Amino acid sequence: MIKNKYRLSYNNLFMLNPKRCRNYFLIQAGESLCAKDTIIPVHQQDYFEITYVVSGKGVSYTNDIPVEIEKNDCFFSFPNETHKIVSDEQAPLRFIFLAFYAKQKTQGNTFINYIMQTCQAPDSRKYNMESLFTLCSNLLKELRNEDAYSERAIALLLEQILIECSRAISKKTKSTPQSTPTDSAILTHDIITYIDQNIFKIKNISDLENVFFYNVNNLSEHFQTQMGIPLNKYFISKKMEMALRLLQAGNSVTEVSDKLQYSSIHAFSRAYKNYFNESPSNFKKKEDL
Repeated sequence: MIKNKYRLSYNNLFMLNPKRCRNYFLIQAGESLCAKDTIIPVHQQDYFEITYVVSGKGVSYTNDIPVEIEKNDCFFSFPNETHKIVSDEQAPLRFIFLAFYAKQKTQGNTFINYIMQTCQAPDSRKYNMESLFTLCSNLLKELRNEDAYSERAIALLLEQILIECSRAISKKTKSTPQSTPTDSAILTHDIITYIDQNIFKIKNISDLENVFFYNVNNLSEHFQTQMGIPLNKYFISKKMEMALRLLQAGNSVTEVSDKLQYSSIHAFSRAYKNYFNESPSNFKKKEDL
């Protein structure tokens, strides 16, 4: 008879609302200490998942193919597969599990694709990696004791976990991930995404320092190198694009100034005129004709 008993189980589920941590989306994270008769029944995998064995031993099944697992083993499960775990009766499993995905065109996504492409066979997915224990444990600690820094910390931990896994695979297979984006490219992508999604919240580009933990001059240097235009120029262009949309939608000049976090209507009008060679009040007059 299939049983699903635990001596201890800690599970964070974000199925309906994935927990975003910068470029990563966490679906499930937790730790299970199995009883001697624990069986995790067959279930469908929907996401990339890492299972790390803290202690004990057992058998992991992927599409009914068994692979023995023991302390310090890391095992990968991929979407659209069936998965099952049977704990050993004499040495019950204790394991950490992490299900997540990464945004397209990011380093994390490249690593996940590399792991999935290189380890297609179920019996090629087990790697003994003692180094993952601290990383996985620290990630769970961040979830238990979240603060203003946890989102970034979890993202960094997930990336380090993927790096360690990819490193272990590359040592064994003599292959490396292809077309890994540079850190500068990833940072620039994140800056663009953040500005586009938070244009109403950002007063000036110095606000980005508290988001990305870089001096604004460093952020500008990375952005200029990757995009070929100054960061402040891109930021102003997005502000002005939104200002034009708001004016066209019937908002007053004062309302637009307030929504876009300008210090005064005069500061907004000056910025608008510098960009469009026309004051916002003149634009409104023409719109109202």
